[in-house]
Amino acid sequence: MKNYFLAAVAAAAIASPALAQTVGPYVGIEGGVMFPKDTNVNANVNYMSPAIPDATYKNVATVNSKTGFDVDAIGGYDFGIFRLEGELGYKRAKTDSLQLNPSFVTAYRDATGVTLANSNFDLNDKVTVLSGMVNGLVDFELGGASVYGGVGAGRARVKLLGDSDNAWAYQGIAGVRIPVTSSVGVGLKYRYFRTAKLNFNENATVADAGVGFASSNHFSSHSVLASLIYNFGAPAAAMAPMPVAAPAPPPPPPPATQTCPDGTVIMATDICPAPPPPPPPPAPAPERG
Repeated sequence: MKNYFLAAVAAAAIASPALAQTVGPYVGIEGGVMFPKDTNVNANVNYMSPAIPDATYKNVATVNSKTGFDVDAIGGYDFGIFRLEGELGYKRAKTDSLQLNPSFVTAYRDATGVTLANSNFDLNDKVTVLSGMVNGLVDFELGGASVYGGVGAGRARVKLLGDSDNAWAYQGIAGVRIPVTSSVGVGLKYRYFRTAKLNFNENATVADAGVGFASSNHFSSHSVLASLIYNFGAPAAAMAPMPVAAPAPPPPPPPATQTCPDGTVIMATDICPAPPPPPPPPAPAPERG
């Protein structure tokens, strides 16, 4: 299942358009298939007969569940690379059978002297989980898609074997989101979900003796979900490129000059000064009388 999910993520990323990631609040709905893990039941067994001492057993029985469904509604804020969201989820699957552990069957026979004729029971019941979670997610751009992963924690109420209990829960999330428009996106998401210890009280009549169970177990599941997301924000502004300094222009060529007859250097467009007039001729010598 993991390989199929990774292949779907890669195909979605290749086929997605290149639209900018949206920053701001968002809401969404998700739904898909859930694969609940079989539940091992630990129990404190209270034999109704005062002649038989009570006992504690590990893995008294295993509850087998069929494939179910998982739906949720989410709302959060996208900061660009990090998202914080709240999630309200509901999970449901049919419980197929309850199979007693052979070690418990042996212990029951030793305690009561009664051999159980049947250790596998058809339940025809269901397990349901209502959860409220807070998720922290990190996004990575891949082509035109956003690949993300993160974790979540919260509270869950689980109904199983005719009883219910509340417990803390946590989950791991991975997925891909593809923008269809600047406001609408679709996605594919994988989730692993698990609760802390759940405590149930059941009473059953087995053969000729009554047995009271105070059982404890965990609920865990794998889910693959399709997502539909609506973003209220605006596309994230792309980072402006760094300005590139233009190269300095070459220095202008030196101006053209000319050298005048008197040795002065002037611009080529100017006119040399006129030469000074020649000195006057010397005065004639006076005549002698």
